[in-house]
Amino acid sequence: AVVSTQSTGCVRAGKLPKHVAFIMDGNRRFAKVKEISRSESYAMGFEKIGEILDYCETFDIRCVSVYAFSVENFKRSEEEQGELFSLFSEKMEYLLGRTDKLQAKGIRINVLGDITLFPAHITKALAQLQLQTLDNSEFFLNLCLAYTTRDEITHSVECMAQGVVAGDLRVTDINETLMDQCMYSEDLPPVDMLLRTSGEVRLSDFMIWQANFAALQFVKVLWPDFGFWHLIGSLLDFQRHEPLISQNRATYKPFLQRMTRAELSAVAHTEHCTLSSHEDCHFNEAISEAYIETHRMRTENFVNNLKAERRKLLENCAEITVAGA
Repeated sequence: AVVSTQSTGCVRAGKLPKHVAFIMDGNRRFAKVKEISRSESYAMGFEKIGEILDYCETFDIRCVSVYAFSVENFKRSEEEQGELFSLFSEKMEYLLGRTDKLQAKGIRINVLGDITLFPAHITKALAQLQLQTLDNSEFFLNLCLAYTTRDEITHSVECMAQGVVAGDLRVTDINETLMDQCMYSEDLPPVDMLLRTSGEVRLSDFMIWQANFAALQFVKVLWPDFGFWHLIGSLLDFQRHEPLISQNRATYKPFLQRMTRAELSAVAHTEHCTLSSHEDCHFNEAISEAYIETHRMRTENFVNNLKAERRKLLENCAEITVAGA
């Protein structure tokens, strides 16, 4: 206990990630090694999430994302999907019965992914859990379910395309900043550290957009065996890379802002001069600034409407009638 306390103090003295994302790999291999059933191993893996959240709270890490079910996992056998869905249902009902404790601790639970792909009773429980914790802001647990980065990016692009068709956006409004605001993770900080257990060295299409500057950790331990000292080691390694990560982010943000302004100004110049004869094209900074402000207001309204639509979808999902309920 003394060593643990001292180690915690040493790690807390350095810069720590604000957002850590976990690829919880190794549950099936753990079942084989321990000679237990696959469902038992998955249950232990879910219990491990609670343990890891306690560790993260110790280090004041207030945003945690876990890769709980990929879109690709729908290709697994019906038997295995049934085991996982049963576990999801059990855990969601458990959390729904303890929302008073979630509220007291200020825990917000987000589900990143297309929850409508799940059986109705799971979709309903996930929507209810999100809605009941939506206003909390002390700690963010992001459950990535029916998720892949490719699906998330596709969804974001579809949202913007629909906005253009509806007349809420212009094609020239589409840029990296708007793309980011249309992602499932639009309210979350970027991933600082992405950690995968099991020793596999691949990202499996998980939060690649959000982790563009993240430190990557590949830990040679199966997820149910992942513990405090594994996290300590990963955080210490993160601190070795953190100065470069911060430097790259600090450099990129103003670059992106300058690039976006330059692109919008170029569009404003082209449109202004197209409407005027080239001899009368008196383009100036005031015209550019007015165009940029119009763009800002248009995209801000679009994003606010998108958030309202997503909340409405959750409310509709929370009211689903479940057969046999």
